[in-house]
Amino acid sequence: MFKLLHAGFDTIDLAIQGSLPPKILDQLRAARDEAATQQEPALCHLSDGKFAAHVSSHGAKGGYAFLLSTGPTGANWMIKDSSDPNQWNIFVSPRSTMLLTNGYAETFTTIEQTIADLGGKVIGVSLNRADFAMDFQTFGFELEIDRFVTHARCKLKPYWSKADQAKDTDQPRSVLNGRRVESVTIGSMPGRQIIVYDKRTEAIARHKPHWFEVWGVDRDDPDLEVWRVEVRAGKDHLKDAYNIRTLEDFENSIGDVIVNSLEKIRYLASRQTDSNISRQILHPLWEATQATAKRELLDLRSGLSPDQIRSIEREKAVDIYLKQVFGNAVGCAVAMGWDDDAIGEKLPTLMVEKLKAVFENDPEAFEKAISRTRKRLHFL
Repeated sequence: MFKLLHAGFDTIDLAIQGSLPPKILDQLRAARDEAATQQEPALCHLSDGKFAAHVSSHGAKGGYAFLLSTGPTGANWMIKDSSDPNQWNIFVSPRSTMLLTNGYAETFTTIEQTIADLGGKVIGVSLNRADFAMDFQTFGFELEIDRFVTHARCKLKPYWSKADQAKDTDQPRSVLNGRRVESVTIGSMPGRQIIVYDKRTEAIARHKPHWFEVWGVDRDDPDLEVWRVEVRAGKDHLKDAYNIRTLEDFENSIGDVIVNSLEKIRYLASRQTDSNISRQILHPLWEATQATAKRELLDLRSGLSPDQIRSIEREKAVDIYLKQVFGNAVGCAVAMGWDDDAIGEKLPTLMVEKLKAVFENDPEAFEKAISRTRKRLHFL
């Protein structure tokens, strides 16, 4: 049984032919210098506060002088230090959460509006990459690398994890079966690529708690399985195989890219006796994947709002800071030579006294710390 939990675009990268005005570029240079001085991204407000971004102290490869982020529900921007609108000066990569909450159409509209608010010019837009993801709840599913059928020239790469010894520890395992396949990648970018991987494990490992809200499942359920099938189309595949360059091309043809990819690369059911691969039946996971891809892909979205994503990110930040406070407080007490009983009795009082002393002795440093943190967490 394979229950669809979510389907939608996870990545859409855009290269933009156009430019930002010299005044904005001057502000970005100043913010980049500030970031270098304070050794962390600088919060920069542009166009009378219409646009805020964290600006890094460095640029990015490809000649981009400025690297900007607009938070967990925004996008990553790369901008060249040029005001020539005939050049491809802007590259935008919306975060998966932006696409998750807004859908592709509203995401594109937001990007266009942002450039307009900054007084920029747009001559053309080129699609650089598009990833479409489908998440399925599974029951007892194990990924088998030898069940994939693809062109002989396609590269097929597995990722092995250690065996989960907490489950069925008495089951005998061979050397091969002693490691669980957590993901398989077929193909390479910037061409066509399909990856199948354990999304629940990835969401936990990379601290992405919002996915459990999207799926509507209990994160702490020990039996929960969520596997993702993701179709990735890079610039070469989009342009060479489908002549997809513009946003209009994307709307007209991206469905064919996804559907055809899942037909050219297949995942077969196990234990089949027919030696002719072309006659072997598909695995139920692939049947569910193909059926999902044939739906109206452009209308899919998660149902979560940007405010819900920010709320989840705030909760995550609070949890991280509290763990840091607890760990540092215990470390401080141990360094002071306290025994376990003293730590349990005196630690809360000690922390209150120390924090109060810092505030009273150096209120300016305390206020600066608050200001830096507010800037760092601006988008939450």
